[in-house]
Amino acid sequence: MRWLPLLLLAACGPLDANPVVVRIFGPPVTEMHEAYAADVGTASFSHAAFDQVLAAHVRDGRVDYPALASDRGSLDAYLAQLAEAPFDALDRDAKLALLLNAYNAFTLALILDHWPVDSILDIPTGQRWNAERWQLGGRTLSLSQLEHELLRTHFVEPRLHFAINCASLGCPPLRDEAFAPERLEAQLEAAAHAMHHDPRWLHLDPATREVRLTKLYAWYASDFDADGAPLPFAARYRPELADGGWRVGWLDYDWSLNRQ
Repeated sequence: MRWLPLLLLAACGPLDANPVVVRIFGPPVTEMHEAYAADVGTASFSHAAFDQVLAAHVRDGRVDYPALASDRGSLDAYLAQLAEAPFDALDRDAKLALLLNAYNAFTLALILDHWPVDSILDIPTGQRWNAERWQLGGRTLSLSQLEHELLRTHFVEPRLHFAINCASLGCPPLRDEAFAPERLEAQLEAAAHAMHHDPRWLHLDPATREVRLTKLYAWYASDFDADGAPLPFAARYRPELADGGWRVGWLDYDWSLNRQ
């Protein structure tokens, strides 16, 4: 779930790692924690099936949903593999790659289940991010639980917000390849670099000293900086933001479907 008004006051992740405080507007507020750094892993998991799906149906971050619907069996085969994934026996990077790919694959399946739609927001609320229907490693999860209770509370990795895709043009673009444990650092860095050099997610106006950022920085402020300041993290990819004096504004978030 990238953003949704919530009415709960508090909840806890299923693995009892960190508390997840759910506020009335916006995503849950939580503290990133590295839970799996010591995991060396005794198992592996192949994302080759998802690689093939993405390579066949994603171009420049946009999805050919009609073609994907015709090839639904390939996506479903990968979903069946996710249901049996040996999550607990994977190492840290393999766990993270699995969760990122699972979120993106489940979101594709969600769109196909309700096709045709013009936006993920056209899907009824109860069938969208909070629907506990996705099978992963023997667990049944919602997309919200996957993002907020497994990803954000178990990895100190703000770049995950540039890796998971909510089937919308305002989201980070869906890659045409699956995340792979052995290449995860390079893939996350490439995703973050791309986000910070595209005016759809970061727009600089040197004349007025204003920078307009994706609202991901507003919604998940504490994930990027303990004090909620967005520019220190953004300056990693746009060094000119480190010199101070910039006014921060927010770009509109486009919920239109990321279709070709």
